[in-house]
Amino acid sequence: MKRHPAFVIVAGWGGLNAVLLAVLVLYGESSMTYWLWGASVAGLELTALLVLASSCTGPEQHIRYRLPDRGAGAALPAALGCVLTGLAFVYGAWLLALAVPLLAVASALLVRGTTAREE
Repeated sequence: MKRHPAFVIVAGWGGLNAVLLAVLVLYGESSMTYWLWGASVAGLELTALLVLASSCTGPEQHIRYRLPDRGAGAALPAALGCVLTGLAFVYGAWLLALAVPLLAVASALLVRGTTAREE
């Protein structure tokens, strides 16, 4: 499975949905809910098998990707920090304890860069 992490991700997503289906069974939902959720779990697992089949027939996956910009890796922590800062206005200032470190990580990634160093 070392060469095919995409299969593991899709199969794990289907497994997580199977766990959520079990939680629905414990709460005693209607049978229509079981059919709908079970169909989505089956669809995800079928997709995982198709991903495995396509990755076995194709070339090896790349292990390392280059980002198009040096500071591109800062986008996700900066976005999460901004969302948490906005939520702090609604839910309280305690969310700033999560937002400020994320914004600090984003600024550090922006300054340092995230692309592979040239040798």
